[in-house]
Amino acid sequence: MSQSVIEKFRKFLSREERERILKREKLHKILKKMRKKQKELEEELAECHDVETASKLRKKIRILQEQRRKGTEMLAELRRLARQAEGGSHQSR
Repeated sequence: MSQSVIEKFRKFLSREERERILKREKLHKILKKMRKKQKELEEELAECHDVETASKLRKKIRILQEQRRKGTEMLAELRRLARQAEGGSHQSR
């Protein structure tokens, strides 16, 4: 048990591990902001009566959707790698 605590502490102190954690946290925050912006644009589109403005809003929404999709995939990959690293360190004992 104490070895796993020490191992967790080493991971916490590991610069690379801290950077990966920070990257995941930042990406999560960015995705959250993008989701909020997308909802705002969708609400604006629902109230929009101008064809040209509606077209521009749809384009912005599509771009945000694609960016969020890519970001979500990246976040999932980062989480998968973190779980893999955790599992790999347990196997090396």
